[in-house]
Amino acid sequence: MKKFQFFDKNIRQQRPELNFCTFNYVFAEYICYLKRKHGNDYNEMNAKMEQLGVSVGIRLYEVVSLRERNKRETKLVEQLRFIQGIFWKHLFGRQAESIEKLKDRPNDYLIRDENPLLLKYISEEGHISPAQFMCGILKGVLNASGFTCQVSYQFKTDERGVSYYPHTVFILSFEDARDL
Repeated sequence: MKKFQFFDKNIRQQRPELNFCTFNYVFAEYICYLKRKHGNDYNEMNAKMEQLGVSVGIRLYEVVSLRERNKRETKLVEQLRFIQGIFWKHLFGRQAESIEKLKDRPNDYLIRDENPLLLKYISEEGHISPAQFMCGILKGVLNASGFTCQVSYQFKTDERGVSYYPHTVFILSFEDARDL
């Protein structure tokens, strides 16, 4: 009988679907772990979630790039289209709604998502936000592909300041205009 070897598996084969309830449970437990470890230090908890997101983003970018295409994008707009389409679909089962360039800030772009799957069942509690994990994933993907950036998020609000949670806008701020 032949033993199964991990490296015998073809990486280009489609992955089996992950049960999203299982992922949400593990992610919620990670948030509880951060609360127990850091108490009320919200900045530290959000920084840890972003760090985890960066490492996940780097690894996912490598896998998705190998499965979906062979070339590395060198133009930022093409890389953002890859993230909005193929990467977002691989991660969340559908594409992000849109990518927009900010007119008043030339090095900034927006990625809009009406209903992020990660925020569907886990709400923002106090100053802890699961959206910070998604920011880390985007930062990891862009840094791994050679575009240095900072990623933040905002929830859509109306003129009275009422939040349309979980409608989220991710703001990608690129440091070097030469990369654009």
